Amino acid sequence: MIAAICPNPSVDKIYELDGIIPGSVNRCNIVRSYPGGKGVHVGLALNELGSDTEIIGFWGGPTGNWVRNECLSKGVPCSGPDLDEWTRTCITILSNEKWQNTEILETGPRANNKNTTDFLSSVESSCKISDAVCISGSWPEGIPLDIYHQLHTFCKLHKTDLWVDASGEYLDAALKINPFGLHLNRHEATQVLGEGFHPAEMCRILLNSCSVVALTDGANGLYLGYNNQIFHGSCTVDKVISSVGSGDCLTAGLLHAWYGGKSPAESAQIAVACGAANCINPDLGMIQKADVEYFAKQVIIKEFKA
Repeated sequence: MIAAICPNPSVDKIYELDGIIPGSVNRCNIVRSYPGGKGVHVGLALNELGSDTEIIGFWGGPTGNWVRNECLSKGVPCSGPDLDEWTRTCITILSNEKWQNTEILETGPRANNKNTTDFLSSVESSCKISDAVCISGSWPEGIPLDIYHQLHTFCKLHKTDLWVDASGEYLDAALKINPFGLHLNRHEATQVLGEGFHPAEMCRILLNSCSVVALTDGANGLYLGYNNQIFHGSCTVDKVISSVGSGDCLTAGLLHAWYGGKSPAESAQIAVACGAANCINPDLGMIQKADVEYFAKQVIIKEFKA
């Protein structure tokens, strides 16, 4: 069992337009909606791969209910508190070259102390039956930075591995609790460590703060660090439909493989294949198992010696 925590779910919408004229009325040709938020993407991808999972989040108003019901319809149970304010909507614009894959992200609702207490209760209940808990993405307004400390306490108590995908001040807070696993991109790693480091060297440094580090570098692939090993996984995708959610699907693939008994190198291979599979799926942040199996054969793994 792997619990996917999505503190800030979203309704992810695609707006397809022929072009955008600033300061004028622009009409969409097609609008599509998907359940979103990084943790939601992780949970749905885990489910597609065959891992037992549940999604824990803060669910706000009609939009929150819609996201939760979409997850339930795909066979993924959900838990966590209801908020008065609505779950956010995030928009991806597909248009001409200038506007292609432009994202507009709302901040999301505010959580109060009772919401936070109920959320922590849901997470602790899941820790009792889970091999791992993965926290992905931003948080609602009102959540204190020490939230990772509280979650880490639950995980230690129940001997559950804690994985974190965060950015900004929440990433700084997460690093202080030494999670088991950490996923971040090269830009986020540079903000923590500074300029001038090769991704493999970044992994070695970050392993002082966690047991496993997954550092993604866009189209250049994944650097996975564990113990004294650093693996680089890469895969060519000829026609990218959308890369939105690829990092989350990569996280899901890594977790699925890691707790399925695969080696670090094999885990990197499956993780990269999941990220690639998302790129060719028109549904945002989602994968098809058959696509993962195809790309897994195309992934190139290289080990960096310590």
